[in-house]
Amino acid sequence: MSSTIQLTGAQGEATPVAEVFERRTTKQWRIHGGGGGGLMCSFQPTAPDTHDVYDVHAADGTPLARITRRAGRFLPWPRRVRWAVQLTGTPRTFTGKVGSGYTWMLYALSSPVWLLFFLFMLVYSLFEGDTSDTSLDGPTRTRWRTTGSGTPLDYRGINKVYHYDPQHLDARVAYAQAVLHAWERVR
Repeated sequence: MSSTIQLTGAQGEATPVAEVFERRTTKQWRIHGGGGGGLMCSFQPTAPDTHDVYDVHAADGTPLARITRRAGRFLPWPRRVRWAVQLTGTPRTFTGKVGSGYTWMLYALSSPVWLLFFLFMLVYSLFEGDTSDTSLDGPTRTRWRTTGSGTPLDYRGINKVYHYDPQHLDARVAYAQAVLHAWERVR
């Protein structure tokens, strides 16, 4: 799995700055990168049976942040998937909602067209034999925001690129959040 993180305002396509290794037994991820390929950070679920709350640690084991994912639901009223990043030692919490209210409304109103398109793609894939792009994902753009900091992390779903502002968010935390965000989308 690889994700690209670019500085806010950077143009062009950047290469991934780190490699991610997942331990199958404990669900602990280690992110290696930088100049020498050393350990940048690691993160793991807070409990063995949960996949919604993760602790991010620096290479020396110092806690950096806690990342929480709150699942979306449709009933009793629709709620989008929400992410929260609580940095250690600061009262600020960065929250990100998947998609905007307008894009979800547009997606719901245009669902008959999407369904027709999906059926055509399904028939095409039966003849062509390629079923790799027949999914109907909803809006995916996610902006992590907090008061006074603007948007320190922004995922743009069409390009599949993460933009972050290093003045407001540590690169290790941004990369851990990007890996978790990408992993939740494919799981």
